[in-house]
Amino acid sequence: MRPSEPPVSAYLPLRYVLTDTVAVRTRRDPLHVDTDPALPGRAQRGMLAAALQNAGRHDALHTLVARGDRLRFAPAHPRLEPGETEDGTPHPDTGTVRVAHPAPANLYTPGKDGTTLVDVFGPTDPSVPYKAVRDPLTPDRLLRARVRTTAERFLARPGTQTPGGPFHTTALDAGQVFEARWHLRGPDEGAVESLAHDVLDTLARADGTLTLGSGGTRAHGGVRVEPADPARPLSPDRARCPWPDRSVPAGGTVDLLLLSPALVVGAHGGPSPRSLVSEAVDLCRRTLPDAGVEPVTSHVEPELVGAYHRGYHGPMAQRWAAAPGSVVRLCTRGGLSTSQVRALEAHHLGERAVDGYGQFMLLPPPPEEPAPLPPVAAPVAGAVPGGTDPSAGPTSRAGMPAAAADARTPDPGTTGIPVSGTCATGVAAQATAEEATTVATPAPEPGPDWGPALRTLHDTLLWDAARPVVHTHARACARACAHRLAPLTPGLLEHLRATLTRPDRTPLSALADLARTVSGADRALSAKALRTLDRARPTGEPRTGPVTARAWLTLPSDPDGLFAWWADHRPRPGNDPDYAAALAAVDLDLADGHPPGPGELSARARAWEHRAAARLCRAHLLAWLTEAARLLRARGGVRP
Repeated sequence: MRPSEPPVSAYLPLRYVLTDTVAVRTRRDPLHVDTDPALPGRAQRGMLAAALQNAGRHDALHTLVARGDRLRFAPAHPRLEPGETEDGTPHPDTGTVRVAHPAPANLYTPGKDGTTLVDVFGPTDPSVPYKAVRDPLTPDRLLRARVRTTAERFLARPGTQTPGGPFHTTALDAGQVFEARWHLRGPDEGAVESLAHDVLDTLARADGTLTLGSGGTRAHGGVRVEPADPARPLSPDRARCPWPDRSVPAGGTVDLLLLSPALVVGAHGGPSPRSLVSEAVDLCRRTLPDAGVEPVTSHVEPELVGAYHRGYHGPMAQRWAAAPGSVVRLCTRGGLSTSQVRALEAHHLGERAVDGYGQFMLLPPPPEEPAPLPPVAAPVAGAVPGGTDPSAGPTSRAGMPAAAADARTPDPGTTGIPVSGTCATGVAAQATAEEATTVATPAPEPGPDWGPALRTLHDTLLWDAARPVVHTHARACARACAHRLAPLTPGLLEHLRATLTRPDRTPLSALADLARTVSGADRALSAKALRTLDRARPTGEPRTGPVTARAWLTLPSDPDGLFAWWADHRPRPGNDPDYAAALAAVDLDLADGHPPGPGELSARARAWEHRAAARLCRAHLLAWLTEAARLLRARGGVRP
């Protein structure tokens, strides 16, 4: 280790839950945002800088973000928590959390639809075509990650730096989970632990306002950050490894896997991805001169690395770099101990280490014989948020922020992603507590007990029958009050609608988020938009007295008044289609399939309606906001 570098280092694992779509620009094209399946360290550096700036900590902004000698950021990779794979098989180890990293460039599958993994550094069949593995892969090669993305096309406004025209973006879908390991360094262990405490406390205080990527607004790029393992906030390893012993025997081989792009400079002073091999060998010989490290073979792929500077409103210069997943196979004559492996991984290859470039990990080579192709899993929140980290050592510091996540089971028919807990206080904590009592404690069922399977079937049938009727009625309500929509704008209504459609939120949580947005508590709307909500009174004729848009959108967030709001907005008897008739047609408690009376529901349907009031209210508001935005756009409304 160089004398100028701090002697003690550790890693701070952070768990990221995307609350909104995230688009991180990694190319120079100003009209195309192509997001990689990992969150780069540069975007996380900007996230922490914004949190410190908003907190008024300008000295810490210079120390932690600008200088880069104590804190280095790292890319966030897909985090695979216990659950099921896409083919329905359970995870290989249901008690261990795994993180998928870039697939090694030497792993291929034979043929177009191969079912095995082949190491092309070993013996191969020249008559068989091989296809590279591109999905992120766990270090033990037991799971692959399938990161969900959405491609969209917009019409960009012309500006001083961009010509305007069609704008394409590929964004990471909300509800996915990633893990990053920030590199903390200091003169002693106490300084590193103090730095970890400071960083976690800063992130906890900024909860609800953190953003990642190109959007920079709460409607785009929202993320929730918490410790990956609150009980052990620090880890000695660069990446989450499933085995604690990482030593290499004398005469053995080890693969150096690049986790992030490496901005390597060649002998002539220019970018040279092919110089990764010599850079890696020089680092090993300089750091561990007695290990006798020699290169065996390598597979290095180049890629262009760029970014968009939001401060200067323009693209940054692109550079050729060694792509993540590049592999350099090394041989060591003297062997490596676990501590030597960790000491080597604490360094970086190439330039811009503070942004997370040039990070790598050492892995044992794959077996020479073909291995089964691992199943694919999605990086969504699982039942064990913290998981286990075999390499994480105990910490001597108490009082670390423990933002433990509590996974809640959603109502039948909603997105099957448990809602992670939040470390915020005040309104968010109150909404979480009220949701736990409202959603998790269903009303008692009248009559004889049907059993959980039949109750779930009955609830699903009622929801499938009620949803189209609720949507039709909400759209009719929006058309009935079309003359009262001004001064609302389509852009404002779409922003509010996006607040209700987050896949990681239960219906009651989404209604609470909407209330915080329209009240200005999360500062997602401008002062002009808040004044617009105070002036607008979008209530139809059946409603008694004028109600402002802010008050009308806030009322459903109160669990005590939730069902009263729904009872006031449910479809009236005699409407087409008939709400009671639609539910009666699938109600297993009604033998003839007809309502007990005009506009009446059975006892079990009324009990379900109380339990599903939050879902019904959200469905009504989503349809109303969509139709109102369409009406305003049709008559010439413009986005703010």
